[in-house]
Amino acid sequence: MKKQRVMILNEQQDNNDVETFHILKQGLDQVETFPFNTPDRQWFEKMVLEEQHQQKKKLIKDLSIFSLIALFILGGIMLSLSQMPIIFFVLQIITTVFIALYSGIRYSIGRVKNER
Repeated sequence: MKKQRVMILNEQQDNNDVETFHILKQGLDQVETFPFNTPDRQWFEKMVLEEQHQQKKKLIKDLSIFSLIALFILGGIMLSLSQMPIIFFVLQIITTVFIALYSGIRYSIGRVKNER
């Protein structure tokens, strides 16, 4: 009785395996026959050139903004140094204290996070 039940289960499993195999094979055949089109080379080259052009424009814009801000800051520093040296030295002291405090706070926060 037990052997017959095992035989029936094996035959059913074989039938299920064969059916699954056919379904998988049909699916793979459909995938292989799926039409796909690769874009042509000129389209890729045009896309790359456009992207490079956009990046170049962005770089020029960023450099222009950076240069203007740098000129404004340096002009202000030079003006304060030549016209009102006390303000220049006060700004230098405030900047140094700010950098020291900021670095100390960041360092202590980093140590606390690493200890956890």
